[in-house]
Amino acid sequence: MDVRAILMVGRTQPGPEENIAGIPIAYLDVLGLPLVERVWQRLRHFGVCGATLISAAAPEAESFARRTRLRADMPWIQAPPGEFWQTAENTFSKYAEEGAELVIAVRVGPYAEVDYEELIQHHLDHHCPVTMAVDPAGASLDIFVLNASRRNDAASLFRSELRKLRTECKGFRVAGYVNRLKTAADLRRLALDGLLRRNSIAPVGTETRPGVWIAESARIHRKARVLAPAFIGEYARIRASALITRSAVVEHHAEIDCGTVVEDSTVLPYTYVGAGLDVMHSVVGFRRLSHLARNVDVEISDRKLVGMSAVSVVSRLAGSTAALLAFLPKQIYRGFPAPHGEHTADVPESLEQQAAALKTPATEAQGPVPEASEFPSNLAVVRRYGEQ
Repeated sequence: MDVRAILMVGRTQPGPEENIAGIPIAYLDVLGLPLVERVWQRLRHFGVCGATLISAAAPEAESFARRTRLRADMPWIQAPPGEFWQTAENTFSKYAEEGAELVIAVRVGPYAEVDYEELIQHHLDHHCPVTMAVDPAGASLDIFVLNASRRNDAASLFRSELRKLRTECKGFRVAGYVNRLKTAADLRRLALDGLLRRNSIAPVGTETRPGVWIAESARIHRKARVLAPAFIGEYARIRASALITRSAVVEHHAEIDCGTVVEDSTVLPYTYVGAGLDVMHSVVGFRRLSHLARNVDVEISDRKLVGMSAVSVVSRLAGSTAALLAFLPKQIYRGFPAPHGEHTADVPESLEQQAAALKTPATEAQGPVPEASEFPSNLAVVRRYGEQ
């Protein structure tokens, strides 16, 4: 059977939910892979032979979204403003003309582990033009199976922004894992549930010891500690004396500076966390810190505390080249090549020092720090050490 999929990244209603700092949660990594890619992988596992991604990401988010690691064989359409649902309807019509029999429409907002084989069988058994997947409480999960021959039903669904079925049919109740993914706390819970194997999201990396997952290209200083359970993503850098512990997640291209503790938190891609900090029960990224236990969201303007690495490959390459030029003379002096250690390579001795951003005094050419960069008094914590 020819089954295609339409993946939609966009909200049915405007609002702050389902994004972090304007970036749709669907484009953020969860244990090493973007959420939308994980949805596509699940569809492929159940025999869906093709998919199109339709995005309504804002212009400021598109540059980040374009660098998510999606499969090259999945077309990406950036819908013009105001034409998101019309673009989805046009894609459905295109699939019908190409001979598809069924089309699965998924708005990648909520995350649900659907048995698509059972969903399709339910759809066929009940002879429905459109079948809606619902959670145990009966609420829609924005997942639908449509007969490709029923264009009027598809038009009614998309033009109502997935709120209305032209022909009412019995919904398919999803028995698997469901996460609505509306806030940073939901994103953190999704990653935590993956680490603890409460869902099917597996970390992308090597389990170097029980409960510790490290991507092959991650760089961890020999004086840093990573305690299980934890995940370190691709090209992440953990500097000397840093501690990653208690289900901490450090996604790709993130950097944790010297002496910083990351506990029960998620550090989002391309995020720099400064030296000597305690990050606990939080989601950090895009120059923001969301403290989950206290429900506090803080914008941080001081890049020595929380900053962003360059998203552009060219900019990152320039920075990496400069670091390499500083590193090579020391390695030549010690004897090149350096001896090999365990699976995770030791970073250069220069990473025992603070990042370059910390060499400039905080008061130099900056003026007063805006209120947004100051932590509220209720974020004060006590640093705890030991093998916890």
